[in-house]
This record gives sequence, C-alpha cells and structure tokens, in this order.
Amino acid sequence: MKIQIISTMIVFCLLFTSCATVFTGAKRSVLFESNPTGAKVFVNGFEQCTSPCQIKVKKDDRIDFKLENFKEKVVIMDADFNLVSIINGFSIIGWGIDAISGSLQRVNTKYVKVDLEKGISNTVSINNYLEKGNITKVAINTENKTIETTIVLVR
Repeated sequence: MKIQIISTMIVFCLLFTSCATVFTGAKRSVLFESNPTGAKVFVNGFEQCTSPCQIKVKKDDRIDFKLENFKEKVVIMDADFNLVSIINGFSIIGWGIDAISGSLQRVNTKYVKVDLEKGISNTVSINNYLEKGNITKVAINTENKTIETTIVLVR
C-alpha cells in the first residue's frame, strides 16, 4: 500500500511538472489586421504574412506593419502572468522549466488592428536614395563581425 501511494505521488508530480509549458506554452495565436488591408506583417524583422492574418507570437515580439505609401506602424507584444503555471504548486523543477521556456508569461492580446497613415515610410525614402547612390567602400571586420559600407549619394 505504501509503495502504491509513493508511486502515485511520483506520477502526479511528473504529470504536473512545468504545467504552463505543457498546456499553453509561451506563444499565443493573434489576429493582425490593418486599415487599409494588405500590409506586410513582420515579426522581429522577418516577414510573416499579409494582413489580415493570424500568427503565433510571444512576449516582447516586435510587430511591424509596412505598406507602400503609408507610414510604418510598430507594435510590441505585452504579456501577463500565465495562471496555468500555478498548477506547478511547490514543484521547483516545474517553475524552473516554465521560467526557462518563457511560459511563466503569456501574450494577453488576441487581436491587433492598426490604422496606417498616408505618407512616405522611412524605408521607401532610404531605398530611393540608395538607388541613386554608388557604393564606394565595403569593409568587413571578421573579428567584431561587422560590415561597414560607404555610399556616396547622387542627387
């Protein structure tokens, strides 16, 4: 009887270790829309989709909305404490795993809509200058892992 109780407790502890990581994870599926529609949606600098779209994001992800002839909009995803992690109880291992995986906090937003303003985005204006310029020097520093480019702009 004693072995049965101990084995049941061990199984219970293993099943409920890192509950937030197992049940919800750190990412949440969010619907992104823009007005007007058709803006490219970038997550941390990488293009993911065209609005409207639904993608999974995590806490502190930078979301950029870019559409030609419109000013760029940026949204930073915020998060709240993930209540599912409370199921860890007194399991230090569970709390540790949830902390390492980022599941202690979870994005609290399910829907983001931005209104884009007419105007020239910084990217478009820089690209126009770069098209008219000439690259005069490219220096690659392998020690610091940097690339320095000198462009002479022609008006």
